Amino acid sequence: MEKLVAIIDRMPEYGERLAKYLNTGLSFPYRAVVFSSTEEVETYIKNDGVYAVLVSKTEEPAVIKMLAGTSVKMFCFCETEEEQGPFTLYRYSSAKELERRLVAVKTAKRIPVIGFFSPTGGSEAESLSVRIAGELGRRGKVLYISLFPFGINGRQQGDGLSEVLYFLRQKGEAARDRIQGMVQCGDYMDIIGPARWYTDLRHVTKEDMRNLLQEELWEKGYRAFFVAIGMFDCVGQDILNCCDGVLMPVWETAHGRVAQEEFRRQMKESGETKVYSGIQEFSVKISESAAFDEAVKEAAKKGEEVIERCGGGDTPADA
Repeated sequence: MEKLVAIIDRMPEYGERLAKYLNTGLSFPYRAVVFSSTEEVETYIKNDGVYAVLVSKTEEPAVIKMLAGTSVKMFCFCETEEEQGPFTLYRYSSAKELERRLVAVKTAKRIPVIGFFSPTGGSEAESLSVRIAGELGRRGKVLYISLFPFGINGRQQGDGLSEVLYFLRQKGEAARDRIQGMVQCGDYMDIIGPARWYTDLRHVTKEDMRNLLQEELWEKGYRAFFVAIGMFDCVGQDILNCCDGVLMPVWETAHGRVAQEEFRRQMKESGETKVYSGIQEFSVKISESAAFDEAVKEAAKKGEEVIERCGGGDTPADA
């Protein structure tokens, strides 16, 4: 079935001209169609008939919500070249350049994103997330990104998520080199350390994470990204929606089990369908070291299932 590139733009004449150009090109593998509203394109998305949606800034929030839980890509039109990024298209680029950008993303490498969040567990949650990422890395190196507000893993090296995000927003080759130089390298996993100040996490956007996980670092040969979330606020919620699956420990204490059930209830009733459906629970008994080890292995196994579901494969550990 021929897939669509849906265009929802505040400038319909521009959209019509762009669609006409794309559809007359012999090398463009999709059919571009202009829609007047997000509601019109929703049926095509549900039937898996859309490859990508091109939108203006005014439509972006509604489209993000509509695409949650789907594999459809979203590109947002920007008005200045400085705003251009992996998933933003400079409106006044040539139509040929816009076509090249759309087709190039089709062939880009896709690396699974595994999220981690624990409604309870305190400082043990960070330690557990690090061990799981390390276990996953035994079959191919992963990149561990800490979003714990007071995380300690990787903090001793200095530069962390705050500095990475600063350079990420600068864009360009020089910024990419600086970002890759801030990654702390290990045997089974590389690490982007926690933010310098917990307040920096308030300004992390979904676009930041999409750029970081799908564009800036994938050339290093990672088989998966492991994103450890410390808080389920608006930022944490957005980032978990970027993940292909979410590993969630169930702490085997009276409080831990009740908190887990309450979290699931709120997710289900609030309509957070992607996060809710992507949760992979595993049991943790913190009173027994052997049981803790078993929890790490169980979680890593569930992480492997996420990688396989996304079409990921093994990568040499020294990649």
